[in-house]
Amino acid sequence: MRIAVLMTGLTAYQDKCFSELAALGNELLLVHPSSMKYAAFDKSTFTGSVQRHMWDRTDTTDNGESTAGSPSPAVLLPIIEDFAPDVIIMWSWDGKGYRAVMKKFRGRAVRVIFNSNFWHGRWKQYLGVLASPFYVKPLFDAVWVPGERSELFARRIGFTGKQVIRGANSADSELFERGPREQSELASRRRFLFTGRLIWHKAPVLLAEAYAEYRTRVEDPWELVIAGDGPERAHFQDKEGIDWRGFVQPADLVDLMHACSGFVLPSHIEWYGVVVHEAAICGLPILCSDGVGAVPHLLQDGFNGWAFAADDKDELVAAMVRMTTMSDERLKSMSDGSRALASRITPKIWAQNLHEQLERRVLKQKAGSL
Repeated sequence: MRIAVLMTGLTAYQDKCFSELAALGNELLLVHPSSMKYAAFDKSTFTGSVQRHMWDRTDTTDNGESTAGSPSPAVLLPIIEDFAPDVIIMWSWDGKGYRAVMKKFRGRAVRVIFNSNFWHGRWKQYLGVLASPFYVKPLFDAVWVPGERSELFARRIGFTGKQVIRGANSADSELFERGPREQSELASRRRFLFTGRLIWHKAPVLLAEAYAEYRTRVEDPWELVIAGDGPERAHFQDKEGIDWRGFVQPADLVDLMHACSGFVLPSHIEWYGVVVHEAAICGLPILCSDGVGAVPHLLQDGFNGWAFAADDKDELVAAMVRMTTMSDERLKSMSDGSRALASRITPKIWAQNLHEQLERRVLKQKAGSL
């Protein structure tokens, strides 16, 4: 199959997954911006097995989120026409150029929207439900989701069960996998790790405040390692107990995860959070807010960590204290639990599932039954 993917950014784990999809004999065209603010991935490590069209962002907002959703239709449409895709996957609900492609290829390619959003009852989502029959459904033949939270959102805006493709996210398990953690090793590396862009929705200010309070609650507090950059970095620089590393490339992040014994992600809202999968592969017990979409898949309370209420500093502090004060045996058990949950999906599983799902839909479209 010839698959065009229209993206708003490309991460290292996504590149790994697409390389596995190409290895199944598919021809891929990835359309994505040339950089991501506060996430300077080393593009020299990206696969050479796919075609690319990289575009430059024209503007960014103060919190680091792009306002330039896609190249213009005049630039993009000839590129996609020349590629002649069987499938087009769009990684955003918006972007004038991307939407123009979806309109143009109705009936000519299977059109898929990647959706990691989940329902949280904001007014924009209610408007989305009302607008979906006119603004969303005519552009797409299927929706691709990472889990049940995003599937429920997709069904709420009008997609049917047969239009849903599941399993949309996977960490680079081959990179992060190093086998089970030893109890003695975990006990000697008692540090929390946060990794991600230091922007509002990741709740960095909440984490900094909670960590400062946590340090007053235990006799021997764990260090907090911060692997990330962004406008909120000042909350972690030169603070007691905090080791701020800035943005860390994935290959180095593996070493850092294995130098820690607990992972924390306090996001106000996180549509999924593949970093949770990465941490679980590395055998880290996990603390996540319930605003993180990956929680139902990768965190079971008491088994490999705990979820806490988003925006609740007291619950976060209590969870950090609980993890700090539990026994070495419990820490090891939670590490093993994380690895067990992480094994559910890999880039190879991701690629095989997507290939089969798309192939069936392409055949149905050619037969006139999609």
